[in-house]
Amino acid sequence: MAENKLCMGCMEYKGTSRVCPKCGYVENTPYLPAYIAPETILHERYLVGQLLSSNGQGATYIAYDTAVSCKVLLNEYMPDGLCVRVKGKPTISVNYNNLAQYKALMAEYTELNKSLAKMRSLSSHLTPTLDLFAENNTTYAVYEYIEGVKLVDYLKENAGELSWSEVSAMFPPLFTTLSLVHNAGVLHRGISPETIYVTDKGELKLTDFCISGVRTINTELKTEIFPGYAAPEQYSAASRQGTWTDVYGICAVLYRILTGSKPDPANIRLEGDNLYTPQELNPNIPKHVSDVIMDGMNILGEDRIPTITELVTRLFDQPSSGFNKTQTLSLSRNGIMESSQGMANNGQYENYDQNDYYNDDYGDYDDYDDYDEDYDDDGDIEGGDENVSVFDKIKMPIIIGVLLFAIILVIIVIMIKIFGGGSEDSNIRGSASSMVSDSSSAADNIVEMTEETKEVTEADNKMPSLVNKKFGDIKESFEEKYKVTLEATYEENPDYPKEIIFWQEVEIGQPIKEGMTIKVKVSTGKTVAYVPEYENWKLDDFIKLVEEREIEYTTVSEINFDYENGYVIRVSPSPGSEIDLDSDEVLTIYYADNPEETTEEPTDAPTDAPTDAPEPQQPEEPDETDAQNSVVE
Repeated sequence: MAENKLCMGCMEYKGTSRVCPKCGYVENTPYLPAYIAPETILHERYLVGQLLSSNGQGATYIAYDTAVSCKVLLNEYMPDGLCVRVKGKPTISVNYNNLAQYKALMAEYTELNKSLAKMRSLSSHLTPTLDLFAENNTTYAVYEYIEGVKLVDYLKENAGELSWSEVSAMFPPLFTTLSLVHNAGVLHRGISPETIYVTDKGELKLTDFCISGVRTINTELKTEIFPGYAAPEQYSAASRQGTWTDVYGICAVLYRILTGSKPDPANIRLEGDNLYTPQELNPNIPKHVSDVIMDGMNILGEDRIPTITELVTRLFDQPSSGFNKTQTLSLSRNGIMESSQGMANNGQYENYDQNDYYNDDYGDYDDYDDYDEDYDDDGDIEGGDENVSVFDKIKMPIIIGVLLFAIILVIIVIMIKIFGGGSEDSNIRGSASSMVSDSSSAADNIVEMTEETKEVTEADNKMPSLVNKKFGDIKESFEEKYKVTLEATYEENPDYPKEIIFWQEVEIGQPIKEGMTIKVKVSTGKTVAYVPEYENWKLDDFIKLVEEREIEYTTVSEINFDYENGYVIRVSPSPGSEIDLDSDEVLTIYYADNPEETTEEPTDAPTDAPTDAPEPQQPEEPDETDAQNSVVE
């Protein structure tokens, strides 16, 4: 089969090479026995590759659809704690005491994926269910494989944040998709930069839908929520959730993208809400956008923006008075209309007819055409001075002044020509011409050097928030942007991870001058670490986890046929134990290193036996047990 040449790590053809030249996956790499073995065929169609991720709902694998010859994502319903895998088989074994719960959650999982399958033709900005089938005492869902990167990685490639103009161009199709999902009765509950992908075409896709129990604290399933993006009601199984829960999540994503800082976790905010507004962290964010994001992240569900429809309407359908002076002056008259239109002008709504998809009114995007009626044939604004810019107010006085000045100069030239000498005529003409030119230039400069330019310059040089950002990631770009020096002092701070800024000398919003030195304090991390769990961990992977926690370790090999070669058997001290990183304490990792089991052939009688010895007897055939014991010894 041609599929035998596929890499189980990326599902690309690798030829006969043992190591994939594209992803580096090594053929026959050991796998965790709790999950499906690579190269397993499911539903007589899907070739399963390596495990990509897992949570309380189940496991996701890269796979290959042999029917249409393309790679896909395959998700297996396998709720953690309610079932186990039969050793060496893909079959799931369910605990009898958990059987009813297992079936109920499987029904919810199935209905969720049926709803997503129905939306395949409605939006290209989510990963719909392509196939759903039951096998091995469980259910599997197949999704489209996304060629792209997570939004969190995309931000790292773009200086950690995006401007509002970039966001307003990228996000409208995702807003539409989320509204469609809500109208279908589905909630996501896990919207974050980890679950939004940016495709190779620059489009956003919403992924990783899960059953409700996975995205809520204190349920029967292992929880997977995203701190900073999960709504307050997700921290209590007794709290009511709804569309406003996803509104919190998408607003938190906007907060992170526009400011470069992740918002405080909702459970921390419930104890004391000290969250800065987006505009306090980044003065370039329009005030009305900052206000809407904060309303969408209200810790009280009843006071929060309730639907995506209202969120989008408030973000993009703002009157001109809702913009601050800097924005109004930085745009032309047409630019004001374009800014107000927001989504309508970015071209990404052209393929959608919102009346077909929404049960409620989405703000009537056709109403944006009403802006055209505010302009007459000459391009002048009709109906009062409400939307008149500074340029329109000073234009006529400037023109009149220039004309009067020119008339006066002409009169002076005529008088000099009549009463003065001709030799000076050319000089005077040149002087007059120069003065007219200079006056025109001055008029142009008056238009350009408005208060708007001054405000934009000042806004660009105000101190943003650097707290919670990694020093090494932002130092170079920050210094280049503001023409300053960022000086770090490293201090121990157990509340912040290593290399993360936790204090800045210049307060947020204060002016920054070129050439100044700005001091920050950077955390050196924690002085203690906790021993992680080792069950089903391969030695190399477990060592990486230990090294991330900066724990000193040593490894010891053991023969233990209950474990596959290369897997961790036990650790000392035990998982959960506290290790002082400043001490000489070392974690000992024991792993399986079993010899290959072979059967030895019986040997002939010794050839160097004495000649006078009696005829040797035929040796007895050793049994299989003795042979194995001999190998072990």
